[in-house]
Parts: sequence; structure tokens; C-alpha cells
Amino acid sequence: MGKTVVLVGATGLIGNALLHELIQETKVSEIRIFVRRKIDGLPEKVKQIITDFSDFSSLKEQVHGDVIYCCVGTTRKKTPDLNDYRNIDFGINIGMAKLAKENGISTVHLISAMGASTTARIFYSKLKGEIEEALKELQFPNCYIYQPSMLIGTRSESRPLEFVAQKLMLVFEGLRLLPKNEYHSIRVGTIAKSMIKTLGKEVEGIHIQRYQEMIQ
Repeated sequence: MGKTVVLVGATGLIGNALLHELIQETKVSEIRIFVRRKIDGLPEKVKQIITDFSDFSSLKEQVHGDVIYCCVGTTRKKTPDLNDYRNIDFGINIGMAKLAKENGISTVHLISAMGASTTARIFYSKLKGEIEEALKELQFPNCYIYQPSMLIGTRSESRPLEFVAQKLMLVFEGLRLLPKNEYHSIRVGTIAKSMIKTLGKEVEGIHIQRYQEMIQ
């Protein structure tokens, strides 16, 4: 019997890469994705639940499986209001994680960010830290938190400054001007692969995954 996984944030940069890895993964028989709009062209193993996430109680029966992947994240450009920003990043990730825990899902994966801390002065880093702490409080038996630095990948929307930064980072790293530490850039495909490598081989506890752990 294959694994059933729940994926939230399937249209995002990392979530979309993860979705395609899960589609190809033979150990996964069903992928349950929660999206605002239907995604065309997906195979039968992907079950799409259309929702605006305004009523989590109505979604509870749909959140079942072996693993949940929480990959929701917005940007200041898309969501300039900080309250709306928090309601998306914190509200959806933790709201769905709570349903998963209540329904007996034992493993959770969360996309966070390098520098996440509840004491950070930067809104983004502080919010990511608060999401991490809220997830830890749910006490999943197996909890994996990913803290990438700059992401290398192609987004659906145009972000010229990010594009230039990605190219410069790759040049500097290629010339070995930057060390391979936790702030090293990483391709979204690499993150996605690292998120499924533990499938069926989960280790109990809270596991923080930074650059070195994700590239192994």
C-alpha cells in the first residue's frame, strides 16, 4: 500500500517542485493538494481540494494521510498588509498542521527560512520563527523544518531583483568567493528531493534542515 501525502502550497516555488517529485515517487499512491484554483494537467494520483482556507473545520475530513507538507508562503509584493501576510503564512500552515495532528498524521514538513527567530527584528524572520514554534507545540512525533537561504528556481511571476541576485549568487559561488555554509543558495529541486528522502524512514524528533542537511 502506497503512502498518502497532504501538500499545502503546491503552487509556490518549492511546493510546485515538491509536487512533481511526489508525482514521480513510486512510494506515493495519493497526493492530496489544497489549492485556491484547480491545476490542470495533473495525474489521477493527485486529488485536488479547492478552498479559500476561510473555514478550516470544513476541511478536516479531507486532511488525512501519512505525511503533511506545509509549503505556504506569500510575499510583501503580493500581500503588503502585514496582518493579511501573517494570516496566510502563519494561519494556513499552522491551521492545516493542526488538522493533520488531530487526524493522526504523524509526520510534518515545514518550509521556513534561514534566520527564523521569534526574537528577530525583521518581520519576515520573526514570523517564520513564530510559525516554527507553533508547529513544535503541536508535538508531531516526526517534525522536519527546512531553513533554506536564497532559493534558485523559476517563479511564475516576474521578480527582476531576485533574478539578478540569483545570478550573482551563482557566479560568486562558482568562483568560490562564498563559503558553502548555511547561507549558501540552494535549488528548489534539491529542497524538494530532500523533503521526500525520509518518506517511510522518518526519525522521531524535531529536525532542522539547513543547507548541508538538504544537499546530502
